Order: sequence, then structure tokens, then C-alpha cells
Amino acid sequence: MVELKNSRNTAPLIFIFNFLLLTFCFAQEGGVPGALLNYGMSPRTIALGKAFTGLADDQEAVYYNPAGLTQLLTQTVKASYLSLYGSQLGYVGYALPTRKLGSFALSAIYFTSRDIDSRDQFMGSYNSFNFTQTCFIFSYAFQPVKPVGLGTNLKLMTSKVAQYGALGIGSDIGIFLFPRGILSLGIVCQNILGPKLTHYERTDEIPVTFRGGVALKLYQERLTIVVDVVKSVLEYTSIEPHVGIEFVPVFPILTLRGGFDKNFLNIGVGIKRIEDKFTAGIDYSVELHHASSYLLEYRHKIGIFVDFGGFRTWIDATPKQFSPTPGRKDNVTWLDVHYNTKRDIKRWQLLIKNQYGEVVRTYSGWDAPPLRLTWDGLDDIGRVVTDGKYYYEIVIIDEVGETISCSDFLTSIVTLGPEGEIEFLPQDY
Repeated sequence: MVELKNSRNTAPLIFIFNFLLLTFCFAQEGGVPGALLNYGMSPRTIALGKAFTGLADDQEAVYYNPAGLTQLLTQTVKASYLSLYGSQLGYVGYALPTRKLGSFALSAIYFTSRDIDSRDQFMGSYNSFNFTQTCFIFSYAFQPVKPVGLGTNLKLMTSKVAQYGALGIGSDIGIFLFPRGILSLGIVCQNILGPKLTHYERTDEIPVTFRGGVALKLYQERLTIVVDVVKSVLEYTSIEPHVGIEFVPVFPILTLRGGFDKNFLNIGVGIKRIEDKFTAGIDYSVELHHASSYLLEYRHKIGIFVDFGGFRTWIDATPKQFSPTPGRKDNVTWLDVHYNTKRDIKRWQLLIKNQYGEVVRTYSGWDAPPLRLTWDGLDDIGRVVTDGKYYYEIVIIDEVGETISCSDFLTSIVTLGPEGEIEFLPQDY
């Protein structure tokens, strides 16, 4: 705490600022400044117990490990909101992967607490005031060699306590290993050189924090286990463990999550819809404060995301319904193949499946796939398939083993009989 001045105008504000820092930073040990930068922004990462350093596979990698941006294949917009014990915490971010220049991202974090009671050193009452913090994060990541990703953040942080404002700049450096493997690792050094925030005569420097994380993906990546350890350079802080699990019972629509850290037990759910040209989803999480023996009220967080453009593949079929006729090569459905990859394509495979998920026709090849294919309604051994709906799954693998894929409805088959009239004659019995 700083020494209080005699002025009745400045003393209450300085007192309240110190008090506010201690109470706002409940998410860290011993009132460490900078909880805004070490808490967790989206329902997904909160539900995972804020363990994301070794996974970092969506836009929120900028918050935990910017090197994870090298995994992104599509442009992504992500936003979330949390009501935080009378305060509000919001997040919005955008990420852009490129073919040759690496990945870029821009994020904004906003925290506000209003109508805070103020007191002087004699506990006399003053007018209430507001506290606001905002942080803008500019991120860049690239992959110098296949198993390694490097990333950095530049942070611009503003803070306002009543009429006193402050501005600080800091940065992060991260490394990500084995992005396409079953086991991936991440290491980050956060808050290098600050930010430092000075309000009136008090300066608070957000401490350097080290994060290490690992992610293990099992059962064709439908089960993911993540573990993080976090340590501030301040001596009075301890190593904080974070553990989370993510399971996809209905691929790729429904995801269940759970996790815990030193303060919270977390659970969550995610629902998403994959279309040809974009993916959209909504995430939800709830935090239960086990450190207080669940006396503190549980909190809900909701968020949305949209993936679009970038590196992806899909197929358009014309027509969406046809009747195959053996021997007639004109009665087919045309398959227009769309794709955009970071690197040259090594091989590809297209599977056509019936409504039960059974593969009826396979196309594959080396190098890039043709832009147009045809399907005549026959299976791999030349038999006409049964009537019903048919779906596709296309997988494209580039020269370093990175995969893009898509699954969706392809076409319907309805068998039509020959044209003409059938004459019914009366019969004598």
C-alpha cells in the first residue's frame, strides 16, 4: 500500500485503487496484479480448467499460447461474455492464417465494475466510482519447421479508476511442438516488460508468468486431455495446476467438457454446425467455486464462434437427386471439388457413404484432386446402389502431413421406372 496524502481528494482514490487490485485479482494467489491476463476468456477454455497452452487450437490461442495460431486453417471470429460477481468481462477476437506469411490475430478484452463505494483513510464515505480495464492483443505466429510453431503477442493495456487513467505495453513469447501429433506441447513466457500501469502515484507491474502445457488426443481425437502448470515470478506465488478433458460423443456436433484449477470446478458443453463454406457454434460453461466450499455463487459464461474462408475443402453435387441407369453415362451427378491448402497436395481421398455410414464408392489419388468428378450411382464393384440419401467425406493431405477434410450431404437417389402406361384388363373368374 502507498502512503496516503493529506489531500481529501486523492487519498480515497489511492486507498480504493489498492483495495480494488487486491479484490479483483481473486483468480490469482496473494492479490497478484493482472488477473485479466491470466483468467480465461471463453466458455471452452474455462470449462477445460483454463488448461489450453498445449492445445491452443482455436483463436483463443492468442491468450494462452500465440504459437498455437500456426494450427489454424480458417479465419475465425470468437466472442464471449461473463457476469463476474457484479462486474462484466467480455472478449472478441479474429484470426487470419495465410499461405506464406504465417498467422495473424487481433483480440480485445474488456472488464468493467461500476458503482464501487469509496472510503478515505478514516472510512468516511465518498461518491461511488467505476473501474475499467481494456487490453488489445496483436498476435503473429509462424512455423519455421514442421513440428515447431513460434508466436508472439504485443499487448496494449489501458486502465481507468474514477478519473485516473493509465496505459501500459507488454508482450508474450510462445513455442508450440508437434501440432499434428497425438501429443502436443506448449511453453509460454507472458507479460515480458509489463504492462506497467501508473495511476496517480501508484505503479503496478503485471508480473512475468510462465505457462507450460501438454495435450493428449485419443480415440481419433474425440477425447482430449489437457494439463497446464502456471507460475508467476513473484516469490510468494505457488505453481498452479490446471486440468481439463474434452469429449465428442456426437462427432462433430456435440462436445462435452470438464476441468478444475485451484479455485474452480468447471463443466461445459459446445454445439457446432459445419457447412461447406463456414462453421458456426455456441459454447457454454459454468464455474463452481470449490475453494470457498461452494459458498460463492456459481457463474455462467456463454460464447460464440464462426470459422470461414481460409484453408478448407468441400464438394457441390449437381443434381441433388438423380436416378442411375446402367449403361447410360449421361445420367450421373457431377461432383465439383473445391479446395484451398497452405501447401502443395500430396494425396487425397473421397468416400461416398449411404445413410448408415457404409462406404459405397471410393475415389483417391496422388497430387491435387481433379476439379470435377462424376458418380453414376454405382458402388465399387459396379452394382446400382439402393435408393436413399448419400453423403461424402473428402480428406486432403498436404506435403507436410497437414490434413483438411469435410463431410456433408451429397445427393439422393430415387429409382424411376420406364415411362409409359400400364393397361389393366378385367378378368373372368
